[in-house]
Amino acid sequence: MKILVEHRMKKKFLAATLGLSFLIPFSSAEARIKFNAPTNLGVPGRRVAGGARKQQDSCISRGELKPLTALVPKSNVGLTTAANPVLFFYIPQTSRPLELVVQDENQKSFKQTYKSSGKAGIVGLPLTKTSLKVGSSYRWFLSVVCNPTERSNDRVVDGTIKRIQPSELLTKLNNATPTQRVNIYAEAGIWQDSLATLAALRLSNPNNAQLKSDWTTLLSAESVGLRPESTEPLLQGREAPQPN
Repeated sequence: MKILVEHRMKKKFLAATLGLSFLIPFSSAEARIKFNAPTNLGVPGRRVAGGARKQQDSCISRGELKPLTALVPKSNVGLTTAANPVLFFYIPQTSRPLELVVQDENQKSFKQTYKSSGKAGIVGLPLTKTSLKVGSSYRWFLSVVCNPTERSNDRVVDGTIKRIQPSELLTKLNNATPTQRVNIYAEAGIWQDSLATLAALRLSNPNNAQLKSDWTTLLSAESVGLRPESTEPLLQGREAPQPN
């Protein structure tokens, strides 16, 4: 029964990140990934969490060299075409719960909570409590809740996601393979969809060297600068945080 549930959760995650296009056969002859960051975006945010003021306040394992990090461009803004996109984070080893809060333009908040797996790695968290409207921007905050009675000790990252509807790309996307879509989204500056599509491909083809290279290329783009995080494992199933 547990194996069946895990299998269904994996299928649900892949469907959320790739819109069922992962069922299309993989093609190896694809162009390299090139992310063109939009030049008119950039908002205050914090994609790398700060450290604890005191060691005893830290809820991250002492051996961790990388902090909680949001996989977003340096602008702190990710574009998406999806109503329920997936946000990606590097989660350091911790046993503490996670809290994802999404806030719309009217300051209305939607909260999702997770139980940590105790594993360090990159995770994708689909937005399930709200659906994004085309043309609207949303702030998000991911916290490692170190002490529920003293939230100032939380490790926090935050940024912005905006849903767009690039009608000029629809024909190209409809005629493309999943691997081609990764680069179509990247060239158009649609970060969230490029990353989510590539993540789903990597999870369904874990031993594919070209996909691993594309992942490193995307995260290492000059406007992204997340090469150290590109070497971290993609977590899924029981190794990933579980929604409460």
